[in-house]
Amino acid sequence: MPELHERSLGTLPENRILYALHQTGSRLVGDRFLAAYLTDCIAMVDGLGPLHKFMLASEGEKRGMASNLIEFHLAQADDNLRWAAEMKAEDYHRTNVLAFLSQWAAHEAGNENIIAAILSTIQTAAASAASKFPPDRYDMAKWPWSEDLCLEIAQKLDQKAKVNTLDGGWDAAARLATLYAWLGVTVNFPAHSSAKFNEASMVRNVLLHRYGRLGQRDIKRAPHLAEYHNKAVQLTRARLSEYPSYHRCVRYPHERYHGKRLEIVTSEGVFGPVT
Repeated sequence: MPELHERSLGTLPENRILYALHQTGSRLVGDRFLAAYLTDCIAMVDGLGPLHKFMLASEGEKRGMASNLIEFHLAQADDNLRWAAEMKAEDYHRTNVLAFLSQWAAHEAGNENIIAAILSTIQTAAASAASKFPPDRYDMAKWPWSEDLCLEIAQKLDQKAKVNTLDGGWDAAARLATLYAWLGVTVNFPAHSSAKFNEASMVRNVLLHRYGRLGQRDIKRAPHLAEYHNKAVQLTRARLSEYPSYHRCVRYPHERYHGKRLEIVTSEGVFGPVT
């Protein structure tokens, strides 16, 4: 979830590309723990609920609380226990959805910030990006551009990459590779990671735009989800743990320098050069 206060980072903001990578990774790590925190809280409600009810009744009587008020609080506790049992029975699907959508929001915002940092830092990347738009739309004579303008271009480039990638609506991994290639950055996803990235992108869209209901076209793309045809796809803890592979490219970056070139080396592949 978006935090009210930014975390302190060890990377200086002046190092724009690395700072954007570090900031994105920090946000993703924070969101990664969100599901675990929520699950623990629900488990505590389930485990300590009966004790809570006993204390409500006991303390209420000792303090002379009206019986109807005690009954109200006990009914509320019973409803919390019912809800906690429901969450546990569905493998914490709804809390996992909250965490997943928050992670994906951090991924999308972080991706735009990384691209904007590249555009504001590397002139050749900015020129390549400007060439994807009508002449004089983004004037290189006025480069370096403002932060807002770089973010605007970053957002529009994603749609350009979608159109210029084979099956770009589905193949989000290839679309990402196309986009970064325009900026002189190589992104290589192993086949398994690419498949999970694309599935996670589809599930994100289904959750946001169809309230989680999978259609026939979605099932063709991900046959192993066939049991959820015309039903809400269940985001189990196991499935949630599979999907974070799409953002490892920014979660644990390691910088490798070759002269003036910078590559981002990760378990998902090599990103570079970026400067």
